[in-house]
Amino acid sequence: MINSYSQEEIALIRQSGQITHQVLEQVLQKVAPGMTTLELDNYAEKLITQAGGKPSFKMERGYHWATCLNVNDMVVHGIPTDYKLKEGDRLGVDLGTYYKGFHSDASWSVLVGSKSSNTRSLENGSGVRSLNDTLKFLHTGEKALENAIKQCLPGNHIGHISKAIQDTVEGAGYSCVQQLVGHGIGRLLHEDPEIPCFLRGKIATTPLIKVGLVLAVEVIYNFGKSEVVYENDDGWTIVTRDRSISGLFEHTLAVTEDGPVVLTL
Repeated sequence: MINSYSQEEIALIRQSGQITHQVLEQVLQKVAPGMTTLELDNYAEKLITQAGGKPSFKMERGYHWATCLNVNDMVVHGIPTDYKLKEGDRLGVDLGTYYKGFHSDASWSVLVGSKSSNTRSLENGSGVRSLNDTLKFLHTGEKALENAIKQCLPGNHIGHISKAIQDTVEGAGYSCVQQLVGHGIGRLLHEDPEIPCFLRGKIATTPLIKVGLVLAVEVIYNFGKSEVVYENDDGWTIVTRDRSISGLFEHTLAVTEDGPVVLTL
C-alpha cells in the first residue's frame, strides 16, 4: 500500500530530514585519511541523539549501527569497522533519523582526500583509474539525483524517476544497479512504492505520483558492470561483482501541488 501524508505530517518529516541533513553534512566534513568508518558511525549517532532523534538504521532488525558506510566497491549496507580511510577511497555515507514518529533518509558519496592533484592515479579494487575519472563518476550520480527529483511531479509515474536515473547514469557510460531500489518513507523507513534505478517495462504501468507521497529517491550505480553480490556472511554488505567502485546519492522528498520539496536539505 502506498501511503499519502498530510501537510502536517510532511512538516514533521521535514524536521526529521533537517536532522538527517545536518548530521550528514557534519559527518562528511569529518571524513579524512586515517579516520575509521566506526569512528564516523559513532560520531553520527552522537549527533542524531543530541538533536533529539534516533538512528533509523538501528531500528532495523539485526542492524546495530547508525550508518551504512560504503567504501570503494561496497554498494550498500557497509558495516562500520576499524578500517582506516585512505586518500583516494570512495566513501558513501548513508544515514537516517527517526524523529517525532517519522523517518528520513539520505546518502552522499565523496572522494577521501579530494584535494589531491588531478593527475594522480588511484589503485582500488578494479585497478588503476585517474582521480578525474572518479570525480566524473561521482558528479554523474549527483546529476542523476537532481534529474530524478525533477520528475517527482503530480501526474507523473515512478517510471519517470527511474528513466531519469537510467538515462543520466548510462548516458555517462556507467551501470545502474538493478537489484536495489529507492522507496517510500514516512512512518516506516521502507514503504511502498519501490523506485528502481532503471525503467522496468512501460512508464504508464508504474505507480502514479500523487500529492502527499513521500519518497527516498536513491541513485545506486557502478563504475563497471551492474551486477552485485554479498561480500561475506555478515548478511548486509553488498559489493560490485567486478570490484569496480560504486556510488550512492539519496534525498528524501515530498510531492506537493507545486512539485517536489526536498526534505533533507
